[in-house]
This record gives sequence, C-alpha cells and structure tokens, in this order.
Amino acid sequence: MPYNAAMLDPVNDPGGTRRFLGIPAPLLALAGALLTGLALRLWGIEWGFPRVDLSPDELNVWNISARLRWDNLDTGFYNYSGLTFYLNFFAAQLLRLLGVTLEPHTILLVNRLWSVLFGTMAILLAYLAARDLFEDARAGAWAAWALALLPIHVWHSHFGTSDIGLTFWILAVFWLAVRAYRRPTARRFLLGGLAVGVAVGVKFNGLLAAVPLVAAALAAWRQKRVGSLRLVAGLLVTAGAAALAGFFLVSPFSLIHLRETVEAYFFETRHVKGGHYGFDLSPAGFPYYPYVYQLFAAFPYSFGLPFYLVTLASLVYFAFRPARAPRLLGLSFPLIYLGILASWKFVPTRYYLPALPILLVLASGGFRRAWKADRRCWRLATRAAALLVLAYTLAYDVTTVDRFRRDTRLEAARWADAALPEGTRIVLVEPIFDRGYIVPAGSPGPMPFAVPPERVMDKSYMPLFDRQRFQVPTRDLVRTVADLQNGRLGRGDILCVSALVFLRDVRLGRKAAERLRLWNYIRRNPRKLSRLRVFDTPFLHRGLYAALDPMYACDFVSPAIEFYAPRTRRKP
Repeated sequence: MPYNAAMLDPVNDPGGTRRFLGIPAPLLALAGALLTGLALRLWGIEWGFPRVDLSPDELNVWNISARLRWDNLDTGFYNYSGLTFYLNFFAAQLLRLLGVTLEPHTILLVNRLWSVLFGTMAILLAYLAARDLFEDARAGAWAAWALALLPIHVWHSHFGTSDIGLTFWILAVFWLAVRAYRRPTARRFLLGGLAVGVAVGVKFNGLLAAVPLVAAALAAWRQKRVGSLRLVAGLLVTAGAAALAGFFLVSPFSLIHLRETVEAYFFETRHVKGGHYGFDLSPAGFPYYPYVYQLFAAFPYSFGLPFYLVTLASLVYFAFRPARAPRLLGLSFPLIYLGILASWKFVPTRYYLPALPILLVLASGGFRRAWKADRRCWRLATRAAALLVLAYTLAYDVTTVDRFRRDTRLEAARWADAALPEGTRIVLVEPIFDRGYIVPAGSPGPMPFAVPPERVMDKSYMPLFDRQRFQVPTRDLVRTVADLQNGRLGRGDILCVSALVFLRDVRLGRKAAERLRLWNYIRRNPRKLSRLRVFDTPFLHRGLYAALDPMYACDFVSPAIEFYAPRTRRKP
C-alpha cells in the first residue's frame, strides 16, 4: 500500500475507525492506556519512605544528584552520563524555591516522579510509533495498552534511576526514525540525531539508538525516497552532528572529562562481564546460557508468561509479513541491542528494558490483525484470548506492584521495634541491605540542602534495625552455623535471614552445595531453631517465575525476611 500522510491521522483513518461522542476509538483507547499506566506507576511510589536506601541503584543516583551545586555542576561520576542527575537536581532546586522542605525522601520522590513521567509518556510514544509504522491508529492503540501494562516497565517506573528515562529516549528515536523513513528530510534526521544525543546523555548504551536512523535512511534509499547514497550519507552526517550537540548539551562534563569517561566506560564493560548479586550466568545448565536465559527466563518474567507468548507469536508474524524495508527498520535496534547485551554474563532484567517497547510496537501489528480476524469463529476466539491475556497481565501487575506498598524490610523493622525487648541481639546472617549510615553520624552529608540537626539521626539515614535499641552484629553463614552448633547463640538471640542472600545460593545449585547445607541447618532445623516470624509479599504465580530463576522471587523488592530463635541456652 503506498504511503499516504492522511493515514497517520486517526481522524482520517481509512479503516473506518469507530467513534464515540465524536472521538475516534483509538484515541479513547490511548487515553485509557495513559490513565491506567499512570495509576500503576504511581501506586506505591512512596515505598520505603522515609528511608532512601532500600534500592542500591536508587541510592547511587540519589547521592550523585544530591551533591550537585549551582557553582559546580560536575557530577564527578562518569560511568553514566549526566542528564538524569541534572533533572533530579533542577527539579529539587525548583521545589526548594517554592518553599518545599527538602528532606532525603523528598529528593528521592522527585527522582522517582521523573521515572513516572517518562514511563507514562512512553505510552504515548508507543502509540505514535505503531500508528506511523503500520499506518493504522488501531495498531497504535494496541501498542499503547501493551506498554501501559508491561510489568517490568511498570516496576522500574517506581525507581529513581536512569533506566526508564533511557527507554523513553530510545523509543523517541525509533518513532522519529519511522517518520524519517516515511519522509526522509534533513529536519527529521536532525531531530532524530538530537534524540540520540539525549539518549546517550542518559546512559552510554543509548548510542545504539542511532541504529534505527541508519536503517531508516537505507530503507528510504532502497525504496527510492532518497535519490542517492550521497544524500543518505548527508542525512546521516546531519543526524550525527545533531547527536553530538545533543549529548554535549545534556551531559557536557562527559566530554570535558573525556579521559575519565572512557576509563569509566571500560570499567562498566568489565563489570557487566562478571557476576554480581546473583544476577549472572554462573549457574550450570538450562536456562543459564546467553540468549537462552533471556528467551526462557528473563522475558517470561518481565512480561508475564501469557503476554510474553502472545508477543512472541506476534513478532514472528511481523518478521514474515511486512515488506523488507519496514522489517529492517523495526528489527534493527532490538536485534543488535539484545544481541550485544544478552551475550554478557551480568543479566539484570532492567538491562533489556530499552528494547522491549519497540518489540511491543512491532507486535502491535499482529495484535491488531488477530483482533480483526476474517472468520467470525476465529475472531471471537482471538478476542476472548486477548481479553484473558490482558486480564492476567493486569493481575500480575497489581500483585507485583503491591509489594512496593508493604516492603518486607520495613515491616520487619517495625515488628522488631514493637515485639522485641530492648537490648535483644539480632544477628544478621550475611546482610546486604542493613548497611551503616549513608552519611556519617552527626553530619548533614553530601547534600546542598540544609538538614535540621534533629533529622540527622532520622531512620532515613539509619540501618534497618535501631542500634540504639538492639545489638545488631553481622555474621557470615559459616560462623553463624558454628555459633549455633557450639552453643554461642541461645535464648534471647534472634537470627535474621534475607531471601536476597540465600536465593543466590539456591540458584547456584550444586556449585553452592555446602552453603545450601548450612542454610538448611538454619531454615529447616526445628530442633535447633524456632521460626518466629516471616515477612513475605507473594505475587501471582511467584512459584512459576521463581522456577525460571530463584532470584525472581524478590528481585530486590520485598525479599522474604525470616526470624529464628535458638532453642538452646547460650553458653557463658
């Protein structure tokens, strides 16, 4: 079908789009997707407050953003580009000028709201990209709803980090590349290049966002919308110059300190090729192989299994149905991006976020086609299946997002304050999140905002369990079991175990056989230990997803926290 600009206007949709109160149905669907997506992303957005340290990635961004000053906007941190930190800082300064008291959790809320904004606006971008790629507003509506409900996108919109911002700008580049393919002008490639520069200004892997622009130029040349390869080169040079300008505009110190930036880049490159917090490919056997892990573990968990299977089927449809040029344009970024990142040993699911909205845009053509099946029986069957998948995905979203409202670590701390006598010894077995002070005791810390003296010892700075009320020693697993066996732990002592720790050994299996034996000595030994309390937040089919990878049982949000009391008396 030849391209027609009128096709991009839902009001002039050639497919005879239905209207309600004069408004085209796809626009109503878009509005519903935006409202639903916003509600899911705001639900539990204040999780963890007044603490600011329950997510290690958030804490890093918080510290860097909070130490900026008007007289020194150099982040001093070059592993990531600077845009995320600047947006956080400028928004916090605006609130300060408006008279808002900037406490630590207020700053963190600002950081998170940027993710909510970018996450919600990405739904609109998905609509526009699918509408323009398939020349059908109904495909845009499917893409909008798919991204609105995409579980991993919803989850990470609750974190004050750079992942959702990067995903937004890469999706923006993809949409601009589609428009540049439809009408290849210098202005459209200039805008696409600027968006690439901003994406790199969020994180360096945003540079791969340039791939769709290159694919758009080549596809346009192949279809004779660009007269010669010389003009193609000119368009790409224009985009490249704009990308460099955009990058410097939003992250100037990354270029000013180019040597440090390069060193930080290679440090990050080494980092992703090693193990980290149990999210790596160290375990033996299926599915812990590059690419296999993503297809059979990470993606089913990130989408929810039914939604993943439907998306996969729609992507197969896209790979064989459209003409070669749109296929090249659509698949270029996801294949190259995932081809690189899936080869790494470090495999946190958030690393794959930038490619997933584009995959949903490509799949929306298949969603639209299935909904409008020719035969009535098939149409009824596919619509019923689609509604069931959407309902399951929404339920999966609700049960996983609800964990943010009642983080187990905070519930455990509140229970300890209320139920345990003062002076109780709480032994932390290989803790991760019960760290020391974020800032030195008695100091306002590295923040450009005044902190009242009475707030310095506030629990937003303190370890999980109050050291003024309890003795809180930490022990490694081997020493803990030895203390139990030798009677050095007894009545009055409490053991505290976090799933974030022992699940790393569960996923290693035989490689951690001895450590698993020690964990079982603590967790499955009623003769020696009585289980006092367990704080947990299960979600829909958690057992299924934990079978794909045990770490998915918590994934850094609300890990199971268990308390045990020894049944023997402590030796003097």
